[in-house]
Amino acid sequence: MNQSELDARNRIIKAAIEILDEVADVDKITVRQVAERANVGVGLINYHFKTKDNLLSIAIGEVMVKMATGFSTPGHYSDMEPVLRLKKMLKELYSFAERHEKLVKFTLTHGILNGDMQTPLLLVPALREIFGNRKDEIQLRIIALQIIMPIQVTSISPSAFHYYSGIDLYNEAQRNNFIDTLIDNLVNQ
Repeated sequence: MNQSELDARNRIIKAAIEILDEVADVDKITVRQVAERANVGVGLINYHFKTKDNLLSIAIGEVMVKMATGFSTPGHYSDMEPVLRLKKMLKELYSFAERHEKLVKFTLTHGILNGDMQTPLLLVPALREIFGNRKDEIQLRIIALQIIMPIQVTSISPSAFHYYSGIDLYNEAQRNNFIDTLIDNLVNQ
């Protein structure tokens, strides 16, 4: 992909993210809207992303990655104790996911079925800070999976998880308690 194509692709993703921030119902977002915002033709969106859902899934993924990496870079969260920072990051990501539930479910399902292993890597820096030298890289990656997989699975079917556990993920207090318990069980081993 040449630089011009890469620039256009990035403009398309940026436009999709901007529109996602403005529109409450993702079903109302059209490829034409994104194309106009990105100043590209509709065909270019189809060329790069094949479907609107793929484009929006990539846009959602980029937003979530930026949110997650924001917790590991120096800034307003760096003075928090590492376990609390990890919990806060997961709670904010979960809240974002709830606002974009349909797309996040699509993104998670697509990622799981295609073997995406990038998401757990976002947790490794925080886990490294929590465990220090007590865990090696492979152990940290396994713990990251132990955190991410239950969150992903429960996000795909919150009603099934509610039936199983009695925890209503749409209830913020119950969701936060779920995240706290999940992290505490894995970190305090």
